[in-house]
Amino acid sequence: MRRVLFVFTVFVFAVVFLAVTQPVEAEDASQQVPVFPNLTFTALDGVSQIDLESLRGRPVLLTFWASWCGPCRQELPELEKLAGELAGEGFVLITVNMDQAPAMGARFLQKNDIDVPAYRMDPRALTQLGIKALPTNVLLDREGRPVQIYRGYSPAVPEEIRRLILAMDPAPGDGGEPSDR
Repeated sequence: MRRVLFVFTVFVFAVVFLAVTQPVEAEDASQQVPVFPNLTFTALDGVSQIDLESLRGRPVLLTFWASWCGPCRQELPELEKLAGELAGEGFVLITVNMDQAPAMGARFLQKNDIDVPAYRMDPRALTQLGIKALPTNVLLDREGRPVQIYRGYSPAVPEEIRRLILAMDPAPGDGGEPSDR
């Protein structure tokens, strides 16, 4: 029994190590999918829900993370800060927790004093998205089209997201020019 447990532990460690140590991969997604699927997310407490369709007109960042993922632990506070800085641009951050149980993600956020909107989603929809590395970030433009997909962590990702959001056209009816900050 110990031997089986040891082999299983080594296997899990190897899988996790490979998943979180892969270099960040940025992929221009603007030509791949005309509009991202209208996904529904359920808050970690299981009570409230939100769907992507209700966020049209605003830039949205979907970030897929887990409490056991070291790079995710490093990235979440950076994304929290980014969300605060870009609130005036209409930016919406949706974090999708991939832990086995929602309570694990909620405990991690509370323990580390991270205040981000954290959700879960239907595992079948998650499988269809093909999320294979954590963290994975998907930036959607105001029309819900994917702009960029980032697989893995890099300290440069939040700045790149900021740059892309500030370069987006304003929401229809804003009357303003795209920001050049």
